[in-house]
Amino acid sequence: MPASSKKALVGAMLANMAIAVTKFVVGGLTQSTVMIAEGIHSFVDTGDSALMLLGESRSRRPADETHPFGYGMELYFWSFVVAMVVFGGGGGLSIYEGLRAFFHPRVLGALWPNYLVIAAAAVFEGISLAIGLREFNAYRREKRFEGSALAVMRASKNPAIFVTVLEDVAALAGLAIAAVGLTFSHVLANPAFDAIASILIGLVLVAEACLLGYECRGLIIGEPARPIVMSEVRLAIARHPEIGRIERLSTLQLGPDSVMLVLGIRSDPQLKEEVLERARASLVADIRSAVPTVKHIVCDLAHPPTAMNGPRSDEDEVPFT
Repeated sequence: MPASSKKALVGAMLANMAIAVTKFVVGGLTQSTVMIAEGIHSFVDTGDSALMLLGESRSRRPADETHPFGYGMELYFWSFVVAMVVFGGGGGLSIYEGLRAFFHPRVLGALWPNYLVIAAAAVFEGISLAIGLREFNAYRREKRFEGSALAVMRASKNPAIFVTVLEDVAALAGLAIAAVGLTFSHVLANPAFDAIASILIGLVLVAEACLLGYECRGLIIGEPARPIVMSEVRLAIARHPEIGRIERLSTLQLGPDSVMLVLGIRSDPQLKEEVLERARASLVADIRSAVPTVKHIVCDLAHPPTAMNGPRSDEDEVPFT
C-alpha cells in the first residue's frame, strides 16, 4: 500500500490538539512552567501539521501558465515555514517561559495532575508516532531507501513524510524532560528544576527546527534527483545507443514526485534528421516509462560542429515538457 503522509499528519494534528488544551489547563491550575511549555509544544505541533497539510494540498495543483512546471516546490516552502514556527513559536516561547520562571519562581501545586497529563500525552504521542513510523517505513520501501531513519530523512525529497516522526520523537523527549523536571522540583522543593526543564524542552524544539530547516533549505535552493533515479535514467539511455553520446545529464527536483531532466546529446552527423527525431522520441518515451517521477525532459540535440553547420547555439534546444 502506498505511503500516505496525510494519514500521519491528520492523526498527529488531532492528537496534539487535544493534548495541548489539557496541558494548558493543568499547567495553569498547578502553576507548572514546564507543563505550560509542553502545552506550547503541542499547540505548535498542531499548527505545524495543519501547515504541512496545506502545503501538500497546494503542491498537488496542476501546472498552469504562471507555473509551467507545477507547484511541487510549494511543499518545501511550507515545510520551511514550519521550521521557523517550531524555532520561534515553540523553542523561543518555551525558553522564555523557563527563564521567566527561573528568575521569578512560583510555588507548584499538586504533582499528580501533571503526571496524569504526561502519561496520557505519552500514550497519544506514542500512537501518533506508530502511525507516522508505519507510513514512513512504507515510504522507505516504496522509494527503496537504505540506511538509518536519519539517512532517509536527509535523502528524502518529501518533508511531509518525516515531519510527523520528527515532531513525535521531540514530543516524547519533551514529556520525559517534563516528568524529570517536575519530580526534582517536588522532591527537592525547588521550582528551579521546573523552569530548567522548560528551557531544555525549548532547546529540543530548536534542534528539531534546525534539522528541518536545514533539509528544507537544500530542497528550496534546488537539489538533484536521488542517485537511484539517475541510475535508472542512465539504464534507459544505454538502451538507445543510436541516439548518440550523452555529454550532459542534469536533474532538478521540482517536488516530491517531480523531476526535470536535461540531456545534452552529441549525435552522429551522418544521421538523418527524421531518424534522429525517431530515436529521440523513443528515448523520451522509454525514460518516462522507466522513471515516472521524471515529468519534464529537455533534449539538447547537437551534431559535431562542421564547416557547413558551425557551432550549435542555445536556441537549437528542443524541449519536451
